[in-house]
Amino acid sequence: GTGAVGDQITYTFTVSNTGNVSLSGVVVNDALTGSVNLAVTPAVLAPGDTGTATAAYTITQSDLNTGNVTNTATATGTAPDASTVSDTSGTAQGNDDPTQTPLTQTPGIAVVKTAAVGGTGAVGDQITYTFTVSNTGNVSLSGVVVNDALTGSVNLAVTPAVLAPGDTGTATAAYTITQSDLNTGNVTNTATATGTAPDASTVSDTSG
Repeated sequence: GTGAVGDQITYTFTVSNTGNVSLSGVVVNDALTGSVNLAVTPAVLAPGDTGTATAAYTITQSDLNTGNVTNTATATGTAPDASTVSDTSGTAQGNDDPTQTPLTQTPGIAVVKTAAVGGTGAVGDQITYTFTVSNTGNVSLSGVVVNDALTGSVNLAVTPAVLAPGDTGTATAAYTITQSDLNTGNVTNTATATGTAPDASTVSDTSG
C-alpha cells in the first residue's frame, strides 16, 4: 500500500544458526504482530543454515501520528542437549537495533466560510459567519483555530479542537453591519484556519 491506515507492513525474519550444533523447534516471537512461537522454515537448522518466517502488522492512525513503526522480535531454538538459545532481532547480524519503518506524514487543512445575514441587512444587523474546517491530511491535527480580522476573532477555537484525518469541525463569529458597508454594497471577509500536526509543524488554509 501507501503506508496509510489499514495498510500492512510485512516483516520477514531471517534466522541463522551461528553455532556448531543443529537447532530444532526454531520459532520467532513478536509482540507487535501478535506472533507467538511462529514457526521458522525449516524448523531444524544445521550449523550455518538459515530459515525464514513472515508476519504482518496493520498500520494504525497512532502509527501515522508517530511517523514510524518500531518493532523488535526474538528468535529461539533448541540445541541437542535441550538447552535453548535466543537472539533479539536487529537490522543486521551482530546488533539488536529495533526495526524502524518510517511512515510519510502529509498534514493538511481546509476551511470553508459561509455567511448568514440577520435581520434585513440594515446598519446594526449582524452577519454570522460559520467556518467549517476539515482535516485533509493523514495525521491528526490539534489546537485547530480560526483567525478572522473582520470579526475580531483571534485564535477562535474550532469544535472539536482535535481533528482526525477526514474529520470536520466548526466555529462561528459575528460581524455588525456599518453604514460604510451599506455604502459599499457588500461585506468582504477572509479568514484563516490553522492546526498543529503531531511533529509540531503547523498547516494553514485561507477561507474560500
